[in-house]
Amino acid sequence: MDITKDFASFLLNVARLADVKQEYELPLSKTNFTGKECEDSELVSHLMNCKEGRVAISPFVCLSGNSDGDLLQPNTPNHAILRTIGINHAQAPVLWSQIFDNQGRRMPLNAYALDFYKHGSLTGLVQDNGINEGAAYQLLKDFALTIKSISVSLRELCENEDDNVVLAFEQLSDTFFEKLKAV
Repeated sequence: MDITKDFASFLLNVARLADVKQEYELPLSKTNFTGKECEDSELVSHLMNCKEGRVAISPFVCLSGNSDGDLLQPNTPNHAILRTIGINHAQAPVLWSQIFDNQGRRMPLNAYALDFYKHGSLTGLVQDNGINEGAAYQLLKDFALTIKSISVSLRELCENEDDNVVLAFEQLSDTFFEKLKAV
């Protein structure tokens, strides 16, 4: 996935700007692991020797074997990323084609937006997915606005007025809004 690689590269570059001193301080106790007393401690030096493969991941999280390669895995918690850069992995625009639960079982993706796009029925959507009607409408409206914002952004970024991707998103946005207005 190119988007995942690009976002991971972005995180690695931004991480170089992080306040390293703050990253080596425990958030609650404010215990700092960068001073002279820590250099002399065999335990601290043994624990903090996991610098290989760690640029954008917290020094404390790397103690559990995590590295920069784990940054954008769906099960990686947000606190794994350096907290001073103010970014979390959920901000990457990624849709995992396969999602697994904690026991390794494959979980189906919820396709409520696709179902609505195909059938145009809010009632069927509510019955099939067990979503409250008001919540379902709000989810569809949010999805429609997301598609519209992507469409507008692509139009502004693309110099070619006849670009197929831009035209496809505009058509998708218009069609989805028409179906939503008909509900």
